[in-house]
Amino acid sequence: MSSVYWQPAFSKLAREVNALPQTLLSITTLLLISLCSQAQDKQLGSTPDEPSEKVSTDVLASNGFTFAAQKRPMCEISGPEGPCGVEAFVGEELQVDEARYSCSKLDRATYTGHCVKGKLDGFSLVTADGSKKNTRQAFLSYFDEGRLAYPALTSFLVGTVNLGVEEKGKSYGCVYFGKWDRSSERCPLFIQIYGKDLFTEPNAQKLRDGTFDLSYYRVKFLEFMQQKRSRKLDLRLIVENCR
Repeated sequence: MSSVYWQPAFSKLAREVNALPQTLLSITTLLLISLCSQAQDKQLGSTPDEPSEKVSTDVLASNGFTFAAQKRPMCEISGPEGPCGVEAFVGEELQVDEARYSCSKLDRATYTGHCVKGKLDGFSLVTADGSKKNTRQAFLSYFDEGRLAYPALTSFLVGTVNLGVEEKGKSYGCVYFGKWDRSSERCPLFIQIYGKDLFTEPNAQKLRDGTFDLSYYRVKFLEFMQQKRSRKLDLRLIVENCR
């Protein structure tokens, strides 16, 4: 159905319901959202029950997640949905590292997640490995058209079981199990998103043996993003989004 026909009706309804008592206003607002959603579903050819894992860059930014400012090469890595593109996000591993931010650090990398139009998109796990990669390393974060969102949770997959953080231009450890634990001090954002249970040795070990429950933490990530959005309902904005 074309928006030419239904949008004016929503606009008129939005103006009229503003004068209703609060209880009726709440009910009417929910009905308006439902009608709007159904109209959009018909227009886009989708169904109301289709899940959406897409998080806008604005919402990510409002929660402290950003992307690299510079343009990086796109690298093809392997995974369950076939070859998929990600940016060359692995930086310096040595004091002088000419291979930084190159595909030679990802030419043996794998991913778990969704490949959309040839690029990794959504909450994903990438195991970074390559001919020029010094140490195999897991990266857990959101990807937008192949771009890694910072900060990302990381783990070196050799030596002492560990978890850390990769930010733009720097990285640091959260916990080296059996040695020290500074997760509460250094990594409070990730505890807030995923819960303290993420920072356990058995959980970190699962990143090494391939049994990490990505779906469980994907839900936690998306729920956190949803909860941080404004819950204030604005009928005018609802109508605007229906156009």
